[in-house]
Amino acid sequence: MKTFEENLKSIPTAEKTVLLRLYNQRDELVSIIPNIPGRQGSVRVFKHIAEKKGVIDFEAAKEGLRIFEEKVEDARKNPGKHQKLELLLGMKSSAILRIENVECSCPDLLENLSGQVASAEECKVFIDLLNQGKIRAAEKVNNNWEPQPYVIDGVLNYFGTHDSKRMEGKYWDKIPLKTANYTDEDFERGGVRYAPGCMVRTGAYIGPKTVIMNLAFVNIGAYIAGEGCMIDGGARVASCAQIGKNVKYGAGSGIEGILEPAGRLASIIEDNVKIGAMCEVTGIIGEGSVIASGVIMASGKKIFDEDTNDFVAPLECVVGEKNFLLPVIPPYRLAVGGSIPNKKGTHNTDAVILKAGDLRDSATMRHFEKQGILYD
Repeated sequence: MKTFEENLKSIPTAEKTVLLRLYNQRDELVSIIPNIPGRQGSVRVFKHIAEKKGVIDFEAAKEGLRIFEEKVEDARKNPGKHQKLELLLGMKSSAILRIENVECSCPDLLENLSGQVASAEECKVFIDLLNQGKIRAAEKVNNNWEPQPYVIDGVLNYFGTHDSKRMEGKYWDKIPLKTANYTDEDFERGGVRYAPGCMVRTGAYIGPKTVIMNLAFVNIGAYIAGEGCMIDGGARVASCAQIGKNVKYGAGSGIEGILEPAGRLASIIEDNVKIGAMCEVTGIIGEGSVIASGVIMASGKKIFDEDTNDFVAPLECVVGEKNFLLPVIPPYRLAVGGSIPNKKGTHNTDAVILKAGDLRDSATMRHFEKQGILYD
């Protein structure tokens, strides 16, 4: 039996591949393989077996298992140890995996960013990928949000390779505005309305049919999916925060960002969420939820569910030896500000209250469907 390293020598390299995304037949994202140390062999194998047909079918999977032969028995004995290999082991005869290959002009880009040794030119390529939404700080894989630490590594690397300089005539900074050099054609092609006075830093992705209102601020690494997003006046979207499609994000509200530690999950607002004015978001807000004005989500703050008469468990995010607990609001719930008695019963303490019921067929959800003209 040949070793995995010996088999790798028989297939093409993949230095210009940034990452691979694998989708099942329902077009659900089931795996991301970034081209970083420890994953580079898998990137080469999956790219190679998908190249003939553009997808991975049963026959392509068998070719992949031939290359991985040395590791197959260990994968069978230890479920979860070789997750990418297990995708091939689990392929049925009629199954197909669609593969998205994100490439760039710089060899080994993510490896250099992760090692904080990328050049200024490599950082520029990285920023272009962020601007286009081709990479992002968190992605939903198999219905679970996963941090992508190399994005935060890249942002920090960018700061280290760029000096502050004069911008817009009166500012002194390292990060220019995303639209600083936009032509009319760039604005038209992007499909985004940028109202006077808003500020969007380069390295933020803003999807089509988004409105960024006056005095709103969007930081580097943020991702706004668009398709009906409204970021209202004075709202703040911090570094690497993630906002889904068709989100109404109220005036003066803020969502927490993340730059350190790199492995911690960013704060996330899923699709079809309505955030009232003057809210603060830390953690994850599930699809279709409505957050009343003035609600403050913060680490350690209790979220009480009237449906279950119990508290909602936070999401645990482990980075090295540290544990971070991120507040979670489940999908299709109405969250309001409130208070609950403390354990000793001596006083009440602030809490987020989830009102009883499901919003799936609410008037708010139906209203979302009637506002398309605002985003053209």
